[in-house]
Amino acid sequence: MNYRQLEAFRAVMEAGTVIGASHLLRISQPSVSAHITNLEHTLKIQLFVRRRGRLVPTAEAQLLHEEAGQIVKGMMRLRRLAGDIQQLEAGRLIVGAYPALSSIVLPRFISGFAGRHPKLRLALMPEASVRIAELAASKQVDIGLMAMPVIDPATSCDLIFETASVCVLPLQHPLAQKDRIEAADIGDETFIAMGREDGSRQAVERSLDEAGVRVEPRFEAHFGDSACALVAEGLGISIVDPFAAERWRGLIAIRPFEPRVPCHVYLTRSRSHVSSLLQQRFELELRLYLEEQFA
Repeated sequence: MNYRQLEAFRAVMEAGTVIGASHLLRISQPSVSAHITNLEHTLKIQLFVRRRGRLVPTAEAQLLHEEAGQIVKGMMRLRRLAGDIQQLEAGRLIVGAYPALSSIVLPRFISGFAGRHPKLRLALMPEASVRIAELAASKQVDIGLMAMPVIDPATSCDLIFETASVCVLPLQHPLAQKDRIEAADIGDETFIAMGREDGSRQAVERSLDEAGVRVEPRFEAHFGDSACALVAEGLGISIVDPFAAERWRGLIAIRPFEPRVPCHVYLTRSRSHVSSLLQQRFELELRLYLEEQFA
């Protein structure tokens, strides 16, 4: 029993004749007859009796009709879904991302991606990088985006993008007049550091030490977004992930910083996870988007 046989059965039930069914299905009369004969052979049930040029359904056919309709409708939905999957329009993704990336940059990318894939269903989970690695290992996220690599035999971890951290200042700060900020410029400034558990803090401190500059942070912020909020209140300057700074563009000054403090995006997923076509497209387009916007 196959889809075509059930489709022919339903058409004959509705039209009452092979000719009518062939018109409904836009196939030849012999094809309709063959489908019905093969279906009766498969089911070992007589479905129709010929009377005066019409096919009169048997009681057994009446019993099968409603169920066959549900099966045909279900198979039609499966066909449409398969077509959508092939066209990369349908699918579900669960994406975990560290806060700086998930605050505005990733939602902007998702907006464009969802517009190109209108049947996409997506869940976005902002979490710390270590937590994202745990979620990927337990298959609770399809894609994890982290600021630092995490070694776990249950997951793969790939560097997909690297850029430089930026210096953020109050709009009216005298240093905001400069095109770029150097380490020597911030030695006497009130500095807002990232929390000690944040990997970027160590990178900033190494860069300042190599430049012979020492700062004593007056404030600390757990997230880059929080550091930018403190800067916007005029409480000092900071060096943050450019993704965190993007949400505050226009409210604070954002300048390149020297020496370069690298900023990374790592992509992790479970090693036993098989990526869908839609997920592969998401990952590729995200890499391209980051390169275009932040390289």
